[in-house]
Amino acid sequence: MATENPFIGREFGNLVFNTNGNRCLYIGLYEWQKKKWLQDHPESWKTREDALRDLPARSSVGIEAKPAEPGSITPAAEPRPAGQSDHELPVPAGDRRLPDDPATSTALPTIADPEATAAASDEIILEDRKFLAERRVAALLGYSQRQLQRWRKEHKGPPGTKIGRRWYYEMNKFREWTKR
Repeated sequence: MATENPFIGREFGNLVFNTNGNRCLYIGLYEWQKKKWLQDHPESWKTREDALRDLPARSSVGIEAKPAEPGSITPAAEPRPAGQSDHELPVPAGDRRLPDDPATSTALPTIADPEATAAASDEIILEDRKFLAERRVAALLGYSQRQLQRWRKEHKGPPGTKIGRRWYYEMNKFREWTKR
């Protein structure tokens, strides 16, 4: 069973600092300054062993254990046959059986044809006009998207329209441009 580290963010090497700020300050010092800082600030740090010793004992039930008094001996409980106890033990809620419900699918839907999906996202139809995305036009022409951007800046390439943040090319104007 893994235990929780009570010193997360406050330890460095074998030292545990009372705050993360003191830890960061110590880490930022030069090696020759660290020994003096530890001597000047004894209340700001402990060794890991001392810090673990000073931690209060913890129980997994949430009840804090008290240290035994010196010289006290607590008698061991009388052994009992299996199945006998003074009172009935409570059953945790997690052990109750839940009604059978059909499992909901958590799997992502599969795409039958990734090419068709990519092509669908590269096309927009507005008012009976079909627009192709810059990526698709570049692939059709055999050039890179960057080349299309250069042409657009120099007014040499096919006429484009910016829709949102992306550039699209109207299919009819693109065909006319390629016929020239």
